[in-house]
Amino acid sequence: MEETNLEQTPLEPEKTQEQGGGNEEESRILEFFEYREGIQKPNLAEKLTLLYELTKIDKELAEIDEEKGDLPEKIGALTENIETIEKIILEDSSKVEQFETEKQQLIKDNKAYEEKMSKYDEQKYSAKSNKEYDDIVKSIDVYIDLIQKNEARIKEIESQNSVVTKDIEERTAKNEEYKKDLEENKEMLNELNTEFEDEEKELDAKREVLIVKLDDETRSLYERINSGFMKGEATAIVRKGNCSGCYNSVPPQREIEIKMAEEIFTCQSCGRILIDESLVPNN
Repeated sequence: MEETNLEQTPLEPEKTQEQGGGNEEESRILEFFEYREGIQKPNLAEKLTLLYELTKIDKELAEIDEEKGDLPEKIGALTENIETIEKIILEDSSKVEQFETEKQQLIKDNKAYEEKMSKYDEQKYSAKSNKEYDDIVKSIDVYIDLIQKNEARIKEIESQNSVVTKDIEERTAKNEEYKKDLEENKEMLNELNTEFEDEEKELDAKREVLIVKLDDETRSLYERINSGFMKGEATAIVRKGNCSGCYNSVPPQREIEIKMAEEIFTCQSCGRILIDESLVPNN
């Protein structure tokens, strides 16, 4: 009987449930988080579209601000002027009080000096010696000198007080004008706020919905650029090789990269965020 040589095929090690199941489990976990990221974070093209929509909303808000004109700035300036003048008036009023207090004290002192002079003047006639007489006269002269100095200071106080009082009157009159202007401007702004209140609330709500969808870095970039320009000018469309914001040309290679929407680019000339027109067909 012939012997049959059978090649023995080496047995492959069986995959244990722990090995095979572990890889499948890891795959499922990765897929889950990729799916979650896909929901929570828009891709770059979607981000750019969001930024464009944000720009449109901010543009509408800017138009409302334009309707209000410089009223908010005027109100702020008038309020600041009024507060500054009131502070100066308060300080000047304190000076007037100090002047009056000092003046009354000097008048009181002079009255006391005059009474003492009167007594010395009476004693002068009853002096028993020339020395005593000379001492009395010297004392009288001292009080005369004090009274004269006080009277000079009183005149100086009255002069200074007159200047400060006049300043107070002028500033008070000016402040009344400012207050009148302030009330008029506030009234006009309140009317405009009432007129645009609902529209502003709606736009702010839409803006909030969009802004929370952006990551912190993109949001920060947008807000920084938006605050650097007039509100509503943070993005620009690349159309026919040009930035729609400043109308300067975009290099061809950069235009291709912008179209690929794999990275956010800003205009090298004006700094606006550049968006390919294919992402905003109805612009």
